[in-house]
Amino acid sequence: MAARPLAIEFLYEPDCDSRDVSLARLREVVAEEGGAATIDVIRVDTDEDAVARRFTGSPTIRIAERDIDPPEASARYVLTCRAYRLPDGRITPFPPKELIRAALREALASPDENSEGGPE
Repeated sequence: MAARPLAIEFLYEPDCDSRDVSLARLREVVAEEGGAATIDVIRVDTDEDAVARRFTGSPTIRIAERDIDPPEASARYVLTCRAYRLPDGRITPFPPKELIRAALREALASPDENSEGGPE
C-alpha cells in the first residue's frame, strides 16, 4: 500500500512580509527531498485564532503536526511575526532551509502513527 502524503501546515499572519519567501522555501525543500506531501496554507487573522491554532508567529510551519522550531513552553499564541536563527547565529524572518529539511527528513523517517492498519 502506498504511503499517505505527509501533512504540512504553513500558518501565516497577513501583515508579516515573510510569507511568500518562506512558503517558496518550504515548497522548494519539499520538492528537493522528493517526499509526497500536501501543504495546507492557513491564514491566521485574530488573536483568538492564534490561540486556537497554537500559532506563535508568522510563519509557523508544522510537519506531521510538529513545529519545525518548537517554541518554548512559555510561548504566547498571538498575531506576530516570527524570527528564526540561522546556523551562524544571525536572526532572520525566514525559516532556514536546513531547519525545514531536518524536520521534513525526521517526519519522513518516522513511521506514520496516524495511518490506518499498522503492524500486525
